[in-house]
Amino acid sequence: MEIKDAALKYLTSRARTCGEMEKHLLGKGFEQEEIRQLIEHLKELHYLDDMDYCSRYLEYAFGKGRGELRIKRELEEKGVDRQTIQIALEEYEGEESELERAKQQAAKIADGKPVDKKLLGRIGRRLGSMGYRSDVIYQVIGMYMRD
Repeated sequence: MEIKDAALKYLTSRARTCGEMEKHLLGKGFEQEEIRQLIEHLKELHYLDDMDYCSRYLEYAFGKGRGELRIKRELEEKGVDRQTIQIALEEYEGEESELERAKQQAAKIADGKPVDKKLLGRIGRRLGSMGYRSDVIYQVIGMYMRD
């Protein structure tokens, strides 16, 4: 199989990052220089665009209630560099702040239950696993403790 065919076949199911494409093609046994040239060509054709990928991923992940830390980690695992992730986060124009999203997730967890240590622990653990920063988690828990 030719490298272009392998790359295009890999792109048919969903958008990919440059890092994902490189890893995939290395796994297929293609040479590093050949991969680098193809990735540059695919970037010129806008088949690979990490900034666009980040923007779309942010929309998806924030819609799922995920926090910035988790989103950053997931994008880094997909091979996107930190600078691109940071720029995409700064350019993201979501209506809600991270604190607002965390409050919504906490409200789903609390769901009218009486507030006690067990519930506060559950909220804290869940928000942590969703990738919210600790200062945001403490603000949300503090809000529930005051109420």
